[in-house]
Amino acid sequence: MKRSDILPHIVAWPTCALGAWAAAWLTGRCSPDDVIEALAESADRHEVQSEQSTSATESGSNIHNGSGVLDLLGLLRSARRLAVRLPSTGDPQGLPPNPATSKALITGEVLLIDDSDTAGTLALVPEFSTLGIDPPYVTCRWTVFRYADRLDLDHLVSSGPSAGDLEYDLRQAVRDAAMIIGGLGGRRSLDAGDLRKELAVLTARHRVALPPHALDARSTRLIDTAAQVEAIVDLAGARRVEIGDSAGQWDSGDSALRGLQTLTRTARAAAVNHTIGELLRR
Repeated sequence: MKRSDILPHIVAWPTCALGAWAAAWLTGRCSPDDVIEALAESADRHEVQSEQSTSATESGSNIHNGSGVLDLLGLLRSARRLAVRLPSTGDPQGLPPNPATSKALITGEVLLIDDSDTAGTLALVPEFSTLGIDPPYVTCRWTVFRYADRLDLDHLVSSGPSAGDLEYDLRQAVRDAAMIIGGLGGRRSLDAGDLRKELAVLTARHRVALPPHALDARSTRLIDTAAQVEAIVDLAGARRVEIGDSAGQWDSGDSALRGLQTLTRTARAAAVNHTIGELLRR
């Protein structure tokens, strides 16, 4: 199940939280309990499983299917480099063809770990499931993959747009998103107050709570603005807002929404990876 299928009050992007808080933990800036608390915002329970059809199980990784957060911490203990990728269809964010990449394209996120093994890069891909109670009980199951080769995480992180360019593009995206908001209320009987409430909930859901130990103003702005824009994109998609008055304009509108979503993912990953890098360098 994708993160977008989960209750709106569940915080999205567990890879971002895990990567950033694990970096703080690995450098002695927070306790394991802080990492566990950050992950608790995304799900009631976390489980770890190996992908039996990949080299993850062949590499000697000690993964116990069904285990929880402590197994995640065990996998991260030997990490020397961490990187988050938030790929989407048509934008793999530099990830090579691999079962891990295919899974990440479905779920929309992956945490890459350069650990002490001589094997390839480790990949953690989260996927959600729910039990049908009120409120639903949410489980995040992390599947462990290992790429055949070691990925150049520094190159993956640095090959994208600069933070300055992303911040400029997000400012333009805010203006584009403002036009979409008009469509959210214009063709639906949606009270303005309800609209603001829904957007506030979704914005909070997309906002990643990074550890305070290495935050800078630009990373915070990228995280916050990306959350605002993606909340609007999510609501527009859920309500099937038609942008334009012709089939051609509707197709163009769908493309615009996909473009905004790709931008927000790229900006969020850049901010998180900057924070991770700052923590691990200190």
